[in-house]
Amino acid sequence: MRHYENLVIVKPTLTEEEIKNTIAAVEEVITSNGGEISARDAMGIRKLAYPIAKNERGYFYVIYYTIQPAAISEIERRFRINEELLRFVTIKYDTKREVTAWNQLVDKVNNPKKAPAKEEVAAVTEETQA
Repeated sequence: MRHYENLVIVKPTLTEEEIKNTIAAVEEVITSNGGEISARDAMGIRKLAYPIAKNERGYFYVIYYTIQPAAISEIERRFRINEELLRFVTIKYDTKREVTAWNQLVDKVNNPKKAPAKEEVAAVTEETQA
């Protein structure tokens, strides 16, 4: 099993329900081909660097997963057929260093750090000053 990351950009003209259905279809393509999804990161609607099919914005969604390398061609074929996707990119993590980075990204997405509350910051600074 290899480690992969997929960034998909969904058309922003879709309703929230249609975007959820499209994302569910993308995840179903991965799992039906034997993939195991480790993390998901919904980045939301963002401005594109350049217009794609007359769209200035797109809904960005990142999926981290493991799968056999032979299944990637089928997954990408199914992504090309899906008309709701503006763009997608598949990134393969191969070396030990890249797999370590992949694991860190998955941990970051699954366990986001909370910013300390203002009271906690104030208490820490008061303790250090005393």
